[in-house]
Amino acid sequence: MKKTLHISNERPGLWQDTNVTYAQVPGWLGHTTLDLQLTVLRQFEDQSRPLPVIFWFGGGGWMTVDHNVHLPNLVDFVRAGFVVVSVQYRNSNQAVWPAQLEDAKAAIRYIKARADDYQIDPKSVVVMGESAGGHLASMVAVTNGQKQFDVGDHLDQSSAVQAAIPWYGVVNPLSAKQNSETSDFDFVYRNLLGGEPEDHPELVSQADPHTFISDATVPFLLLHGTADEVVPVADSRSLYDDLIRHGVDADLYELTGAHHMDEAFMQPEIVKIIVAFLNKHLNN
Repeated sequence: MKKTLHISNERPGLWQDTNVTYAQVPGWLGHTTLDLQLTVLRQFEDQSRPLPVIFWFGGGGWMTVDHNVHLPNLVDFVRAGFVVVSVQYRNSNQAVWPAQLEDAKAAIRYIKARADDYQIDPKSVVVMGESAGGHLASMVAVTNGQKQFDVGDHLDQSSAVQAAIPWYGVVNPLSAKQNSETSDFDFVYRNLLGGEPEDHPELVSQADPHTFISDATVPFLLLHGTADEVVPVADSRSLYDDLIRHGVDADLYELTGAHHMDEAFMQPEIVKIIVAFLNKHLNN
């Protein structure tokens, strides 16, 4: 069989910049240097204008981080016109809180310093993540302007973001531990904080988005499954209520029957909700 085809370019091709080192931090008890990496997904056929950027933080209970694991699903957002940056951050065996927050902000500053290289609009920055990464996305957003968390290179760049989208994110570490339907993951909160949440309210407060919410907090879109057995959906409801009390533009979508890290969150309907939310708030 021989055919001649006339193909129209209905969608752009994509670049993948894999395992880009954005920071070097102390590793192995301070005796080595640890590279922190990120991967960038972006369009390469339309470079006529800068694009909004989504920073993605994967889950893993702060115990393990694979910043490439969700790349196939994140392509949906690249197709919708966003640059996606998936970020490695230190796990709790490597450093305790707030090292993870410092890493996230360092990644944002790194990409902003190279905005032209990666075709991003540094004034249209979104943080999104799941579970432990959802907690990190929330904390990045509510600490806009908190200079104590900006550590490392590119300090001439702002780590401020314009919107946050936590998926079934941990909120208050003590509440998450005490109200989870399972005790299998109780240890992750001790490892993150460097002490038991019950015994260290000051450490819990430093890792609780509620502590930092103000009337200047950026818009939030929260996603949570009603059957989440690991992170209580009530904690997302509490965060939503607190955001609303402060006059913050916030939406909460509860997915009926969805469990923790459920495939329901990867469905086209959710992508449409997220894209609509971002188009609304990033175009203001």
